[in-house]
Amino acid sequence: MVALITNILVYTLIWGSIYLLISIGFSLICGVLRIFHLGYGITFVIAAYGMWFFLSDMQMGVIPSILLMLVLQIVIAIFVFYKAVFQRYLDEEENLLVISILFFLAASHFANWLYPVTAGVSLPTTLVHGMVRIGAVNISGQMVAAALVGIIVTLLFVLMFLKTRTGLIIRAMSQDLTAAKLMGASVDNMYYLSMGLAVIPPSLCVVMIAPFWGIDPHMGQPLLITALLIAILGGLGNLKGNIIASYLIAFIHFSTSFLLAPRFMAFAALFVTLVFLIVKRGGIVAGETIW
Repeated sequence: MVALITNILVYTLIWGSIYLLISIGFSLICGVLRIFHLGYGITFVIAAYGMWFFLSDMQMGVIPSILLMLVLQIVIAIFVFYKAVFQRYLDEEENLLVISILFFLAASHFANWLYPVTAGVSLPTTLVHGMVRIGAVNISGQMVAAALVGIIVTLLFVLMFLKTRTGLIIRAMSQDLTAAKLMGASVDNMYYLSMGLAVIPPSLCVVMIAPFWGIDPHMGQPLLITALLIAILGGLGNLKGNIIASYLIAFIHFSTSFLLAPRFMAFAALFVTLVFLIVKRGGIVAGETIW
Protein backbone atom coordinates (compact mmCIF):
# COMPACT_ATOMS: atom_id res chain seq x y z
CA MET A 1 0.00 0.00 0.00
CA VAL A 2 2.83 2.41 0.87
CA ALA A 3 4.52 1.64 -2.47
CA LEU A 4 1.24 2.27 -4.30
CA ILE A 5 0.69 5.64 -2.62
CA THR A 6 4.31 6.62 -3.27
CA ASN A 7 3.95 5.80 -6.97
CA ILE A 8 0.77 7.86 -7.27
CA LEU A 9 2.27 10.86 -5.49
CA VAL A 10 5.56 10.79 -7.43
CA TYR A 11 3.87 10.47 -10.82
CA THR A 12 1.37 13.18 -9.84
CA LEU A 13 4.21 15.57 -9.03
CA ILE A 14 6.19 14.73 -12.17
CA TRP A 15 3.33 14.75 -14.66
CA GLY A 16 1.51 17.62 -12.99
CA SER A 17 4.61 19.71 -13.65
CA ILE A 18 4.72 18.53 -17.28
CA TYR A 19 1.02 19.35 -17.64
CA LEU A 20 1.91 22.92 -16.67
CA LEU A 21 4.00 23.19 -19.84
CA ILE A 22 1.19 21.71 -21.89
CA SER A 23 -1.56 24.00 -20.60
CA ILE A 24 -0.15 27.32 -19.42
CA GLY A 25 0.02 28.84 -22.93
CA PHE A 26 -3.63 28.02 -23.57
CA SER A 27 -4.66 29.67 -20.28
CA LEU A 28 -2.58 32.74 -21.12
CA ILE A 29 -4.42 33.23 -24.43
CA CYS A 30 -7.79 32.68 -22.73
CA GLY A 31 -6.91 35.10 -19.94
CA VAL A 32 -5.51 37.95 -22.01
CA LEU A 33 -7.18 37.76 -25.43
CA ARG A 34 -10.40 36.13 -24.17
CA ILE A 35 -10.14 33.62 -27.02
CA PHE A 36 -10.89 29.90 -26.77
CA HIS A 37 -8.00 28.91 -29.01
CA LEU A 38 -8.91 25.52 -30.50
CA GLY A 39 -5.94 25.84 -32.86
CA TYR A 40 -3.56 25.65 -29.88
CA GLY A 41 -2.64 22.05 -30.78
CA ILE A 42 -0.73 23.33 -33.81
CA THR A 43 1.97 24.54 -31.42
CA PHE A 44 2.94 20.97 -30.51
CA VAL A 45 3.04 19.88 -34.14
CA ILE A 46 5.22 22.83 -35.21
CA ALA A 47 7.53 22.26 -32.25
CA ALA A 48 8.13 18.62 -33.17
CA TYR A 49 8.32 18.87 -36.94
CA GLY A 50 9.82 22.34 -37.09
CA MET A 51 12.69 21.06 -34.97
CA TRP A 52 13.00 17.95 -37.10
CA PHE A 53 13.14 20.08 -40.27
CA PHE A 54 16.03 22.16 -38.90
CA LEU A 55 17.80 19.10 -37.48
CA SER A 56 17.37 16.65 -40.34
CA ASP A 57 16.77 18.67 -43.50
CA MET A 58 18.87 21.73 -42.66
CA GLN A 59 21.54 19.71 -40.77
CA MET A 60 21.68 22.13 -37.84
CA GLY A 61 22.61 21.42 -34.23
CA VAL A 62 20.10 20.86 -31.45
CA ILE A 63 20.39 24.34 -29.84
CA PRO A 64 20.12 26.31 -33.14
CA SER A 65 17.18 24.09 -34.13
CA ILE A 66 15.37 24.84 -30.86
CA LEU A 67 15.96 28.57 -31.23
CA LEU A 68 14.83 28.66 -34.87
CA MET A 69 11.78 26.55 -34.00
CA LEU A 70 10.83 29.07 -31.28
CA VAL A 71 11.25 31.95 -33.74
CA LEU A 72 9.02 30.10 -36.22
CA GLN A 73 6.42 29.51 -33.50
CA ILE A 74 6.34 33.18 -32.49
CA VAL A 75 6.06 34.37 -36.11
CA ILE A 76 3.14 32.01 -36.79
CA ALA A 77 1.43 32.89 -33.49
CA ILE A 78 1.62 36.65 -34.09
CA PHE A 79 1.30 37.04 -37.85
CA VAL A 80 -0.85 34.05 -38.80
CA PHE A 81 -3.10 33.50 -35.81
CA TYR A 82 -3.32 36.93 -34.20
CA LYS A 83 -3.07 39.37 -37.12
CA ALA A 84 -4.70 37.23 -39.82
CA VAL A 85 -7.36 35.44 -37.76
CA PHE A 86 -7.93 36.76 -34.23
CA GLN A 87 -7.95 40.47 -35.10
CA ARG A 88 -10.30 39.87 -38.02
CA TYR A 89 -12.79 37.61 -36.25
CA LEU A 90 -12.78 38.83 -32.65
CA ASP A 91 -16.49 39.65 -32.94
CA GLU A 92 -17.32 36.46 -34.80
CA GLU A 93 -16.43 33.76 -32.30
CA GLU A 94 -17.85 30.82 -34.27
CA ASN A 95 -15.72 31.73 -37.34
CA LEU A 96 -12.67 32.22 -35.14
CA LEU A 97 -13.09 28.77 -33.57
CA VAL A 98 -13.63 27.06 -36.92
CA ILE A 99 -10.71 28.74 -38.68
CA SER A 100 -8.28 28.16 -35.81
CA ILE A 101 -9.05 24.45 -35.58
CA LEU A 102 -8.83 24.11 -39.37
CA PHE A 103 -5.32 25.61 -39.23
CA PHE A 104 -4.41 23.01 -36.63
CA LEU A 105 -5.81 20.09 -38.64
CA ALA A 106 -4.18 21.36 -41.84
CA ALA A 107 -0.78 21.58 -40.09
CA SER A 108 -1.16 18.01 -38.81
CA HIS A 109 -1.93 16.64 -42.27
CA PHE A 110 0.83 18.72 -43.86
CA ALA A 111 3.32 17.30 -41.33
CA ASN A 112 2.06 13.81 -42.14
CA TRP A 113 2.63 14.48 -45.84
CA LEU A 114 6.19 15.72 -45.26
CA TYR A 115 7.13 13.14 -42.61
CA PRO A 116 4.70 10.18 -42.65
CA VAL A 117 4.13 8.30 -39.40
CA THR A 118 5.84 5.26 -40.92
CA ALA A 119 9.03 7.26 -41.52
CA GLY A 120 9.43 8.08 -37.82
CA VAL A 121 10.88 11.14 -36.14
CA SER A 122 13.36 11.12 -33.28
CA LEU A 123 14.44 14.33 -31.57
CA PRO A 124 17.82 13.98 -29.79
CA THR A 125 16.88 16.17 -26.84
CA THR A 126 17.66 13.84 -23.94
CA LEU A 127 19.25 15.76 -21.05
CA VAL A 128 19.30 13.00 -18.42
CA HIS A 129 19.97 9.40 -19.40
CA GLY A 130 18.94 6.39 -17.37
CA MET A 131 16.63 6.20 -14.40
CA VAL A 132 16.28 8.30 -11.26
CA ARG A 133 15.17 6.80 -7.95
CA ILE A 134 12.71 8.86 -5.90
CA GLY A 135 11.97 7.00 -2.70
CA ALA A 136 10.90 3.54 -3.81
CA VAL A 137 10.02 4.70 -7.34
CA ASN A 138 12.28 4.37 -10.37
CA ILE A 139 11.45 6.96 -13.00
CA SER A 140 13.03 8.17 -16.23
CA GLY A 141 15.65 10.86 -15.64
CA GLN A 142 14.39 12.75 -18.71
CA MET A 143 10.89 12.75 -17.22
CA VAL A 144 12.24 14.34 -14.05
CA ALA A 145 14.12 16.92 -16.14
CA ALA A 146 10.90 17.75 -18.03
CA ALA A 147 9.08 18.25 -14.72
CA LEU A 148 11.81 20.60 -13.46
CA VAL A 149 11.57 22.64 -16.67
CA GLY A 150 7.80 22.85 -16.15
CA ILE A 151 8.22 24.17 -12.60
CA ILE A 152 10.92 26.68 -13.59
CA VAL A 153 8.94 28.04 -16.58
CA THR A 154 5.81 28.38 -14.45
CA LEU A 155 7.69 30.23 -11.72
CA LEU A 156 9.12 32.63 -14.31
CA PHE A 157 5.63 33.32 -15.66
CA VAL A 158 4.27 33.92 -12.15
CA LEU A 159 7.15 36.27 -11.29
CA MET A 160 6.62 38.17 -14.54
CA PHE A 161 2.92 38.69 -13.81
CA LEU A 162 3.47 39.65 -10.15
CA LYS A 163 6.76 41.58 -10.21
CA THR A 164 7.08 43.37 -13.56
CA ARG A 165 5.35 46.38 -15.09
CA THR A 166 4.51 44.36 -18.20
CA GLY A 167 2.88 41.70 -16.06
CA LEU A 168 0.87 44.37 -14.25
CA ILE A 169 -0.40 45.76 -17.58
CA ILE A 170 -1.41 42.28 -18.79
CA ARG A 171 -3.23 41.62 -15.51
CA ALA A 172 -5.02 44.97 -15.82
CA MET A 173 -6.09 44.10 -19.37
CA SER A 174 -7.43 40.76 -18.23
CA GLN A 175 -9.49 42.50 -15.53
CA ASP A 176 -10.89 45.43 -17.53
CA LEU A 177 -9.74 46.01 -21.09
CA THR A 178 -11.55 49.33 -21.49
CA ALA A 179 -10.04 50.77 -18.31
CA ALA A 180 -6.58 49.54 -19.35
CA LYS A 181 -6.94 51.36 -22.70
CA LEU A 182 -8.03 54.56 -20.93
CA MET A 183 -4.92 54.35 -18.72
CA GLY A 184 -2.71 54.25 -21.83
CA ALA A 185 -1.95 50.54 -22.09
CA SER A 186 -0.58 49.53 -25.49
CA VAL A 187 -3.10 46.77 -26.05
CA ASP A 188 -1.82 45.52 -29.42
CA ASN A 189 1.76 45.27 -28.13
CA MET A 190 0.57 43.31 -25.10
CA TYR A 191 -1.41 41.00 -27.35
CA TYR A 192 1.67 40.40 -29.51
CA LEU A 193 3.70 39.68 -26.40
CA SER A 194 1.08 37.33 -24.97
CA MET A 195 0.82 35.36 -28.22
CA GLY A 196 4.61 35.07 -28.34
CA LEU A 197 4.89 33.99 -24.71
CA ALA A 198 2.05 31.48 -25.06
CA VAL A 199 3.96 29.29 -27.54
CA ILE A 200 7.10 28.95 -25.40
CA PRO A 201 5.86 26.47 -22.72
CA PRO A 202 4.26 23.97 -25.16
CA SER A 203 7.32 24.19 -27.44
CA LEU A 204 9.65 23.43 -24.53
CA CYS A 205 7.27 20.67 -23.49
CA VAL A 206 7.69 18.89 -26.84
CA VAL A 207 11.47 19.29 -26.68
CA MET A 208 11.53 17.74 -23.19
CA ILE A 209 9.03 14.90 -23.67
CA ALA A 210 10.18 13.87 -27.17
CA PRO A 211 12.60 11.19 -25.86
CA PHE A 212 9.82 9.30 -24.02
CA TRP A 213 6.65 10.39 -25.86
CA GLY A 214 5.68 9.06 -29.28
CA ILE A 215 5.98 11.80 -31.91
CA ASP A 216 3.51 11.70 -34.78
CA PRO A 217 1.71 14.30 -36.92
CA HIS A 218 -1.44 14.01 -34.80
CA MET A 219 0.22 14.29 -31.39
CA GLY A 220 -1.31 17.74 -30.93
CA GLN A 221 -4.82 16.33 -30.44
CA PRO A 222 -4.36 14.53 -27.08
CA LEU A 223 -2.14 17.36 -25.83
CA LEU A 224 -4.77 19.94 -26.83
CA ILE A 225 -7.43 17.94 -24.98
CA THR A 226 -5.24 17.87 -21.87
CA ALA A 227 -4.71 21.64 -22.08
CA LEU A 228 -8.45 22.23 -22.55
CA LEU A 229 -9.37 20.03 -19.59
CA ILE A 230 -6.88 21.72 -17.26
CA ALA A 231 -7.86 25.23 -18.37
CA ILE A 232 -11.58 24.51 -17.97
CA LEU A 233 -11.19 22.85 -14.56
CA GLY A 234 -8.84 25.55 -13.30
CA GLY A 235 -11.02 28.43 -14.49
CA LEU A 236 -10.60 29.66 -18.05
CA GLY A 237 -7.78 32.17 -18.30
CA ASN A 238 -6.64 31.99 -14.66
CA LEU A 239 -3.05 30.82 -14.22
CA LYS A 240 -3.46 30.19 -10.50
CA GLY A 241 -6.32 27.81 -11.22
CA ASN A 242 -4.31 26.32 -14.10
CA ILE A 243 -1.50 25.36 -11.73
CA ILE A 244 -3.87 23.70 -9.25
CA ALA A 245 -5.78 21.90 -12.02
CA SER A 246 -2.56 20.56 -13.60
CA TYR A 247 -1.67 18.64 -10.45
CA LEU A 248 -5.27 17.64 -9.79
CA ILE A 249 -5.68 16.18 -13.29
CA ALA A 250 -2.34 14.39 -12.90
CA PHE A 251 -3.50 12.94 -9.56
CA ILE A 252 -6.76 11.73 -11.14
CA HIS A 253 -4.88 10.23 -14.09
CA PHE A 254 -2.37 8.27 -12.06
CA SER A 255 -4.55 7.23 -9.13
CA THR A 256 -6.97 5.82 -11.74
CA SER A 257 -4.10 4.23 -13.66
CA PHE A 258 -2.60 2.48 -10.62
CA LEU A 259 -5.87 1.58 -8.87
CA LEU A 260 -7.98 0.60 -11.91
CA ALA A 261 -6.38 0.63 -15.38
CA PRO A 262 -4.66 3.18 -17.64
CA ARG A 263 -7.53 3.09 -20.14
CA PHE A 264 -9.81 4.77 -17.54
CA MET A 265 -7.50 7.76 -17.04
CA ALA A 266 -9.10 10.07 -19.60
CA PHE A 267 -12.66 9.11 -18.61
CA ALA A 268 -11.98 9.70 -14.90
CA ALA A 269 -10.53 13.17 -15.55
CA LEU A 270 -13.45 14.14 -17.79
CA PHE A 271 -16.00 12.82 -15.28
CA VAL A 272 -14.45 14.67 -12.32
CA THR A 273 -14.25 17.89 -14.35
CA LEU A 274 -17.90 17.64 -15.39
CA VAL A 275 -19.06 16.99 -11.82
CA PHE A 276 -16.90 19.82 -10.47
CA LEU A 277 -18.26 22.31 -13.01
CA ILE A 278 -21.84 21.31 -12.19
CA VAL A 279 -21.19 21.86 -8.47
CA LYS A 280 -19.00 24.97 -8.83
CA ARG A 281 -19.58 27.14 -11.86
CA GLY A 282 -16.48 28.53 -13.54
CA GLY A 283 -13.87 26.10 -12.27
CA ILE A 284 -11.50 26.08 -9.32
CA VAL A 285 -10.61 29.79 -9.59
CA ALA A 286 -13.57 31.44 -11.28
CA GLY A 287 -12.43 34.96 -11.95
CA GLU A 288 -12.11 37.55 -14.67
CA THR A 289 -8.38 38.00 -14.24
CA ILE A 290 -5.33 36.06 -15.32
CA TRP A 291 -4.09 35.86 -11.70
